[in-house]
Amino acid sequence: MDDIEVPQYFVCPISLQIMQDPVTAITGITYDRDSIEHWLFQSKNTTCPVTKQPLPRDSELTPNHTLRRLIQAWCTENASYGIDRIPTPKPPLDKAQVLKLLKDFWNPKLQLKIIRKIEFLATKSEGNRKYLVDAGVAKAMLLFIANRCYKEGLVDGLEEALSVLHFVRISSEELSLLFMENDQIIDSLTWVFGCKLQNQISVSTHAVLVLKSIMQKANSSVLETLNPDFFKKLVGF
Repeated sequence: MDDIEVPQYFVCPISLQIMQDPVTAITGITYDRDSIEHWLFQSKNTTCPVTKQPLPRDSELTPNHTLRRLIQAWCTENASYGIDRIPTPKPPLDKAQVLKLLKDFWNPKLQLKIIRKIEFLATKSEGNRKYLVDAGVAKAMLLFIANRCYKEGLVDGLEEALSVLHFVRISSEELSLLFMENDQIIDSLTWVFGCKLQNQISVSTHAVLVLKSIMQKANSSVLETLNPDFFKKLVGF
């Protein structure tokens, strides 16, 4: 790799690495998808890194198929230098797909399959996580834990739901409405500590992180309802 010069327009301005999934922002600059999505959604920037022009987080990122094919061809031609050919990226998740997943999620026969697919999508990219947040996936996961796992004493899907909540956080507004809709959210999460699961430490850690996030967003009226057992369980963990 050190013996060959990489064309500059193959390199992402953020990561300074060869782009695997080049996308062009509305400012006309092309970035690797993972890098620009992290810049917008995780770091919460609202300007183009190169031009400094406004770049809203909901703006379109257009796949640059021509550039991707050029990069793939160049990688293939230079394989003898130890350069791996980049794979063709899968189409990004869109809102319609997420809404379809959520609709299917409430079908008991499909629930475990869907929750595992959502977990997989949540781990893949910042863009996926944005769509999952916007569609209300965090609320769905909390209701799944409270209504199915906690009430019925079932643990299938519990680990995956907590994993999703680790990546996809609920907003303060959604949380307030959810507490009015279901008063067992906190109890269901503390119940997790007493479950006997193969990956209990990982599951309990995710539950603690979710509870911490909820406590930071919950209003005083919610905090006042917590009983001493809640704090004992946290300290015991």
